[in-house]
Amino acid sequence: MTQPPETAPEPTAGVNEITVAVTVSGDDQVTGGGRASGRRVQRTVNFDQEVLERARAAATYLAAYEADAGVRSLADIVNPAVAAYVEELERRYNGGEAFRPVVRMPPGRPAKRA
Repeated sequence: MTQPPETAPEPTAGVNEITVAVTVSGDDQVTGGGRASGRRVQRTVNFDQEVLERARAAATYLAAYEADAGVRSLADIVNPAVAAYVEELERRYNGGEAFRPVVRMPPGRPAKRA
């Protein structure tokens, strides 16, 4: 098996944030709505550095050498993974239904509950 060429410079030490395209439905960027695909928007999310490095390596390799994998970018890994996890959370915590739509998430981390 041929190893892929290095296509991107090594990330700066400590980098653990990237911007990914996230598919949302509707024009108002409401989350938790219907399951139909919509336009893509950019959002910044934080990843554990090891997870990000593995995902980037997988996306780079698969895009270059395994066309049948259907992975051409990091978004092709992230979007299905997030969708599958959200579906699991909906089944587990909301009777399999989509959670109530949210127009804007509150900034920062939620306060700890006692």
